[in-house]
Amino acid sequence: MHQFSIITPTYNRANYLPRIYDRLCQQDDIDFEWIIVDDGSTDNTKEVVSQFRETFEIKYIYQENAGQVSALNTGTKNTNSYITNKHDDDDILCPHVLKQVWEYFNFDSKKFKHDCACLAGLCQYETGDIIGNKFPDDYIVSDYIRYIKNNNIRGDKCEFYLTDVLRKYPFPIMGKEKNIAPSIVHIRIALSHKTLYMNKVFQEKQFLSDGLSTKNYWIMYPLGSELYCNEASVPPFSFKLQAKYSGEYIFYARLNKKKNIYKNARNKKIFLLGITVYILFCVKLFLKRFELLQNINKKIKKILNKNNQNHPKIIRE
Repeated sequence: MHQFSIITPTYNRANYLPRIYDRLCQQDDIDFEWIIVDDGSTDNTKEVVSQFRETFEIKYIYQENAGQVSALNTGTKNTNSYITNKHDDDDILCPHVLKQVWEYFNFDSKKFKHDCACLAGLCQYETGDIIGNKFPDDYIVSDYIRYIKNNNIRGDKCEFYLTDVLRKYPFPIMGKEKNIAPSIVHIRIALSHKTLYMNKVFQEKQFLSDGLSTKNYWIMYPLGSELYCNEASVPPFSFKLQAKYSGEYIFYARLNKKKNIYKNARNKKIFLLGITVYILFCVKLFLKRFELLQNINKKIKKILNKNNQNHPKIIRE
């Protein structure tokens, strides 16, 4: 059994995989496997992977295009390790980070220190700037809901999970929708397991124009959004977040034309408050669209005025 599994779901990004490979080659004195799940790529992904020297075990798995969460589930099923990291195809791990993470793993208990199921660190941009917020504490044991969500700690973080725990929490597949908010797995694990958070940079991230991070997947994948918001509308989420997610659950349930919205609500105690939040949420969306229309009209007028200036009127005698 390996110490680590690195799972990379990928779709038509063959040119980014060598960056990951080069950085993985810098993870010295560590036994790990790299699981590449090709989610139906039409580029030369397979050929690029075949050219990598196997200085560590590389598993290439091809599947018909089913979305990132399906690819992550496929990768998790094929792990053979104590610790797993889900690694996007446009990210790279910091040098020697696997060795640092392994120092916090207790081989006897097969858990991280303090009986934690996860070790989480920071991510940075290529410039070296930290993504989002640092943790308020340099070293603390808590969980994703009480620490990250309730404290409004923003920005991507890099998580290393115990493989056995991660296998118990696959991403839900919502009909034909190919993606869901990645943090739904974090909140489910947080209900039963602790995480060790530390202010150390583990990963460097890019945010490409065609990536999920640049898209509003809440609207694009409303079934998944409905599920997420319903699950996040109960304790231990803060009361403020319970109200927020209760309202958004109603919004997405109506968007999905669901019946029995009240009956299916996880938190019926604040459902009336959720309706109020839902109304405010709809007003906010309306105003955003109105503002967008105004900006479009301004741009059109600007273009028309510019064209008029470039084409002076003909004066007839």
